Amino acid sequence: MRRRGLPPGSGPYTQTWAARLLTFSAGAVNAWGFLSLGGVFTSVVTANSALIGVGLVGGDRALGGLAAVAVVCYVLGAAGAAWTAGRARPGGRSRPADFMLLELLLLWAAVGWWLAVDGDPSGGGRTVMLGTVAAAMGCQNAGVRVSMGAHAPTAYLTGLLTGAVSDAVTARRIRWSVLVTMALLILGAAAATLVERLLPAAAPLLPALLVTAAWLVVPARTRARQEA
Repeated sequence: MRRRGLPPGSGPYTQTWAARLLTFSAGAVNAWGFLSLGGVFTSVVTANSALIGVGLVGGDRALGGLAAVAVVCYVLGAAGAAWTAGRARPGGRSRPADFMLLELLLLWAAVGWWLAVDGDPSGGGRTVMLGTVAAAMGCQNAGVRVSMGAHAPTAYLTGLLTGAVSDAVTARRIRWSVLVTMALLILGAAAATLVERLLPAAAPLLPALLVTAAWLVVPARTRARQEA
């Protein structure tokens, strides 16, 4: 029997697998961005904001400038994905997976550019590439928030970990999902670091392939759920 009123990609099983793939990719993107694109993060706005402050007083102006590029592009990506994920198909159905298309466009553009320059972009090209990947991470975080809810963050841990520790102390409840998210971020970063060391020219392929897999999982799992 077909279940009506279920928006594409909204099933919990679908969301779990998509979120896990996106979390792993977020760790990979941040590690690759830090190692290969100037020593700043692509989605850790708190750390990048601190680096901007360091640059403002002359501590490291180049690093502060790169951090500013990452933050601005992250905001632009988040705005674009929030608008995309919040749109509705005819009939009022939401489009929860559509934001991934925008993220994929940005990630695969970075992959193509990276391969075209044999993994060694110029200074200006590296900055543009950093902005492109930061925008992709803004897409991911905002898109996940709009389409999956704030309960499924895939690229930031501060608030999530704080809440988990508070629950463990006050309610004696362990939130295992937070530990899984942390592990996936760490493993994604480790995997990207390994690829960057062994096959530097292929380093950006890992996060792009993971997000592609997440995008493919959503409609496939949803169809199975709707037809159940």
